[in-house]
Amino acid sequence: MATPMHRLIARRQAEANKQHVRCQKCLEFGHWTYECTGKRKYLHRPSRTAELKKALKEKENRLLLQQRSFFPPRVYQHWRSQCGKKGQEKKV
Repeated sequence: MATPMHRLIARRQAEANKQHVRCQKCLEFGHWTYECTGKRKYLHRPSRTAELKKALKEKENRLLLQQRSFFPPRVYQHWRSQCGKKGQEKKV
């Protein structure tokens, strides 16, 4: 059975723990979401498509760096010039 003193101690401990709690609505510390009186803040996050494109671009850059370190510079330049002409027709 909880006595009034135990309830008081529990309430004080809960208040002390609130200092480390972040509200999910206004993103401020010190109160719970259901106690919030502020407005919801807009938090800009990149779309999933943008994240995937960025990851793909980083992966391609890493691959190119590996290829540059594998081939000597002249061979790499020749190889890059040949890869760029795939979609183009040869002029006669």
